[in-house]
Amino acid sequence: MEIEAKYKISAADLDRLAALSALGPYTLRTLAGEQQRNIYYDSVDGRLALARYGLRVRQIGNRSIITLKGPARVDENGIHHRAEFEFPGDNPDPAHWPAGPARDLAQALLLGAPVRPFLTIETSRRIIHAARDGQDRVEICLDRGTIYAGKKQAPICELELEVLPAGSVYDLTELANALRALMRITPERQSKLERGMALLQR
Repeated sequence: MEIEAKYKISAADLDRLAALSALGPYTLRTLAGEQQRNIYYDSVDGRLALARYGLRVRQIGNRSIITLKGPARVDENGIHHRAEFEFPGDNPDPAHWPAGPARDLAQALLLGAPVRPFLTIETSRRIIHAARDGQDRVEICLDRGTIYAGKKQAPICELELEVLPAGSVYDLTELANALRALMRITPERQSKLERGMALLQR
């Protein structure tokens, strides 16, 4: 289960956040920066989209990761809750995935229909871990990039807070409140995929 919150933020405040060493009672530690190429797939008739699922292959250097995400439930605080399957690989065809629930679910949703790429998102991401009491509680991702939907494009400048195994929604909320005291952040209720699909339909 993925639990995260997304926020719109200015580029200047994104830079301010990147320079912080602490946020409220949390210490901040920068882990890495990475360049991502995210390619989204679906059948021609949009079977995954109809079931509110997303299928992505993420390329980071010479690594590739397949992700299948389920429908998101967004609570009153703008926190996204959704099932997520993630594993190494670069072939979006579920027939070539390892045996398991992700393959079974994707095949049941697609019913044999082949998938094709329909959306690309290029992201420059900075990853920071927020720790409290000696444990990493929340992963903070600072994202800049571009959504490419056919001939249309849209910029990305946003902040993601994702709960780590040692953390909780409480940690996520505490960090968000500490951020609001320093800068303007606006909840983003749509995923990057949802924004890309809306761009395709314009």
